[in-house]
Amino acid sequence: MLKRINKVAVLGAGTMGARIAAHFANAGIPSYLLDIVPADVPSGATAPARNKIAAAGLDAAKKSRPAAFMDSSLARLVTVGNFEDDLKKLSEVDWIIEAVVENLDLKRGLLRKVEAVRKPGTIVTTNTSGLPVGKIAEGFSDDFRRSWFGTHFFNPPRYMRLLELIPTPEADRALIDLISHFCDVRLGKGVVLAKDTPNFIANRIGTFSVLNVMRLMQELDLSIEDVDALTGQAVGWPKSATFRTIDLVGLDILGHVVGNMTTNVHDERSDLRLPDFFTQMIQRKWLGDKTKGGFYKKNVARAPSPAEPGKEDERLALDW
Repeated sequence: MLKRINKVAVLGAGTMGARIAAHFANAGIPSYLLDIVPADVPSGATAPARNKIAAAGLDAAKKSRPAAFMDSSLARLVTVGNFEDDLKKLSEVDWIIEAVVENLDLKRGLLRKVEAVRKPGTIVTTNTSGLPVGKIAEGFSDDFRRSWFGTHFFNPPRYMRLLELIPTPEADRALIDLISHFCDVRLGKGVVLAKDTPNFIANRIGTFSVLNVMRLMQELDLSIEDVDALTGQAVGWPKSATFRTIDLVGLDILGHVVGNMTTNVHDERSDLRLPDFFTQMIQRKWLGDKTKGGFYKKNVARAPSPAEPGKEDERLALDW
């Protein structure tokens, strides 16, 4: 029986995956951070060229604010690579965390490759924001499914204490207990067991909350700043409140979570939809911090501030 987590691999070097790897480094745990090879890079290219996407994710984590690493020197514990050349290295790790985009077929395709190279008994978990955990590994080997469950970190993982742990019926309870204890003691997480239902617990509540906030904002003609003043520290929530939190997490992530809920939850909340202004932002790739364009970024198109004509406002120029 596996007793210790000595090394991990994080599959997907986006905003979430890179910062998960960074937080493992904060706990002194080395990791592999892997992502796809850029489409325009030939097969004979050097490793730095083929690892460019994972390296960019790590670089973004180094520069992130709030800081993902407790000390910049800890980045040495994260080794970048790619899915084509480095999956064989997964045989060296004790825990594999899948953190690629919220697409069921893409996740399953990658995990089939993982299944072929992992050591029997190696823990594999998904950081999905709300896709059915059991369905992702449906039809995989018995050993894989015994070692498979959900570990949903929240962004930014260094600071957000909550970790949802989502068991599946086939998952080995001893492995679940091991990860729960490790995340509590080594990563400083408050672990909550969640059922394998659409969006689990936090995103189920959060989706309902944020969509109602956006609806009320339009009905009451409130500004972004008004909403964040009302939904931040004034009510005991983090100072990032609503829209700054969305910038941190990513507008695309919220879009995936809302889509998952409206597709799979058929009750009185299923009529809630993203407003048109939010959909426009996703279409324009104004996805928050990851694209340097969201509700509080200054390097995308702006409208002049009514209070200071001719000066850039921190809000996006969208009419809702």
